[in-house]
Amino acid sequence: MADDGNPWIVESIPGMVALLTPTGDLEILNRQLLDYFGQTLDELRDWATNGTIHPEDLSYVIEVFSRSIASGSPYEIVQRFRRSDGAYRWFENRGFPLRDATGQIVRWCVLLTDVDERKQAEEALRKSERQFRLLVDTVPALVWRGTARGELDYLNQRAVEYLGHTTQSLANGRWLELVHPDHRDATVQRWLHAVNTGTSYEDVYPLRRADGQFRWIQSVGEPFRDVDGRITQWYGVIVDIDDQKRTEDALRESERESRLIVDSIPGLVVALTPVGEVEFVNRQVFEYFGGPFERLKEWQAADMAHPEDLPRVIEIFSHSMATGDSFEFEVRARRFDGVYRWFQSRGFPLRDAHGQIVRWYNLLIDIDERKRAEAELRRAYNSFADAQRLSKTGSFITDLVGDDHNWSDEALRIFEFDPAKKVTVQAIRDVIHPEDVPVFEAAFKRAIEGLDVSLAYRIITAGGNVKHIRAVAHVTENMDGRPVFIGALQDVSAAKAAEQALNKAGAELAHVSRMTTLSALTASIAHEVNQPLSGIVTNAGTCLRMLDAVPPNIEGARETARRTIRDGNRAAEVIMRLRALFSKREFTLEPLDLNEATREVIALSSNDLQRNRIILQPDLADDLPTVTGDRIQLQQVILNLLRNGSDAMVDVQGRPRHLLIRTLREDGDRVRLTVRDAGVGLTPQGVDSLFDAFYTTKSGGMGIGLFVSRSIIERHHGRLWAEANEDGRGATFSFSVPCAP
Repeated sequence: MADDGNPWIVESIPGMVALLTPTGDLEILNRQLLDYFGQTLDELRDWATNGTIHPEDLSYVIEVFSRSIASGSPYEIVQRFRRSDGAYRWFENRGFPLRDATGQIVRWCVLLTDVDERKQAEEALRKSERQFRLLVDTVPALVWRGTARGELDYLNQRAVEYLGHTTQSLANGRWLELVHPDHRDATVQRWLHAVNTGTSYEDVYPLRRADGQFRWIQSVGEPFRDVDGRITQWYGVIVDIDDQKRTEDALRESERESRLIVDSIPGLVVALTPVGEVEFVNRQVFEYFGGPFERLKEWQAADMAHPEDLPRVIEIFSHSMATGDSFEFEVRARRFDGVYRWFQSRGFPLRDAHGQIVRWYNLLIDIDERKRAEAELRRAYNSFADAQRLSKTGSFITDLVGDDHNWSDEALRIFEFDPAKKVTVQAIRDVIHPEDVPVFEAAFKRAIEGLDVSLAYRIITAGGNVKHIRAVAHVTENMDGRPVFIGALQDVSAAKAAEQALNKAGAELAHVSRMTTLSALTASIAHEVNQPLSGIVTNAGTCLRMLDAVPPNIEGARETARRTIRDGNRAAEVIMRLRALFSKREFTLEPLDLNEATREVIALSSNDLQRNRIILQPDLADDLPTVTGDRIQLQQVILNLLRNGSDAMVDVQGRPRHLLIRTLREDGDRVRLTVRDAGVGLTPQGVDSLFDAFYTTKSGGMGIGLFVSRSIIERHHGRLWAEANEDGRGATFSFSVPCAP
């Protein structure tokens, strides 16, 4: 025993130790514990009332301590004790009973361990995790995280909304159920390979969205390693590239027949002979590589591909030329100024009806920005600033009332603001596009009222660049009654440019389709014009004879002149309708009467239908509301359906060649136009292919009429479809478009 009566063992323990009576009263305290509290043993016996324990922890400590003393069971509590200087620190409080040979409790031993630094570290970690999740949820991208073994353990909010699932519902490999069955095995193999080898992961496959639709996505993942090089977690992003895939497919299909359309494709297109010789290239190829064409034909020896990539490219290309298999690879291509940029090269063979390759098409897509972004992601995926540069997304925290703004480097770069200058609301207003100022001001008003905002607008930077911006901001807290926002803004200019290029390509294709119809209507047009011209000549001769009579027949000559003017106006109207129908103009929306537009098409086609012995039966609804659309393009669709119905009955013998065209109002504020023929009809297999580009059942057809017609109707937010008639004779083609607001 020590001089003060405490057991010497208590003083020798490296920590704060107390011994208690069987009923829980303090009996012995070691020197370290007394020094920490700065109180005597008698003072500490009143620990439940003298503030030794933090007030927020007191009731819980008393409850656990009392229950343990009553039951004789050990206890363990994490709580805050007040130090002699008044500061509270976190301790781990563990108590256990000491028993004699008969099992009776003779004393309680309590050990206090200071865990304040650990608690602070845990709290900092939790705070960091909350901030990370908040920032990641704000980024307009789908972010995922996996364990070292490759199991999904986190999805940001955008990913949850996009997939319609939480992290828990997709755990234990259930995320694979969202992958399209045709791609599931390959996706599993690529993911397992990345996890087992610790290499970067990248895959493209169809993924089921929350609405049940499969959409193409690109998933990229990088391993995160600790200081010892061990993988601790995986981080990745998912990018929806479905629209891009559809755009590429549409462009590849359209390039087969029209060089004009090929030149409008936002990419580098090369057509090759069956043996791989360059046949022609589009405008973008000349602009990128420069001329002349003979140099482009010798691409293997003209240092157009990077020397490190050339052997691999030649090997893949030669294999495809020999086997007829499609090829795909990435290559660095040398621009005319000597700069190399990364391209994705895809080659597809075009085959004839016998399966023989008649031409190769090669599409080169500039992926240099994507490659650079991927390299940046691999170098420092755990850096949020790098993620912002990758997605062209900037973040901000702002107090609008106080005009206090904290912008990320990427946000400043998008707006081309000087990082050394303070961002203000007025500085933002100054770069808003004049046409988008009302949209911005309306969103600003909602934000001042403390509401979340989401908007799209354009800016004109100090350098004169026009950029399309998409921004979202959410209220995170209120500071002195003022809302504080955290948000993100994204530069979507490239996507807008691609959308405009696709719209332009669609307009060009529609114009080509109209021009192909012109030759088929030549006889009908000639008849429409010749009739009034013949009347003009006849009336002019009659008028001269009446004037030469003795005496002159003035009244008869006057009436004959009136008929001449009437026939001249008839000829002018025919020419005016033709000029409008075959004009090349931009897509223009206007209110129009679908019945009136249909009658004009019928008038233009009437002689052609009579020549084919077609009995046309118009059935146009009297109460048809107006629709909003492009008059010329909708008339092109009607003309195409009439001509297809007429052509389908050319070989019909032994029964009338009836062609019914009907308009009616549908439920839900829509208008439908139907063309029903009595021709050869449709096969179930043919219905599936009718609207494919370049599919035709006519010996001299191009196969783009229905393809263009469907694209026109879909652009009007409508639907075009075909179905076989119930009696087995002929088919019915219909389209439905919304009424005007």
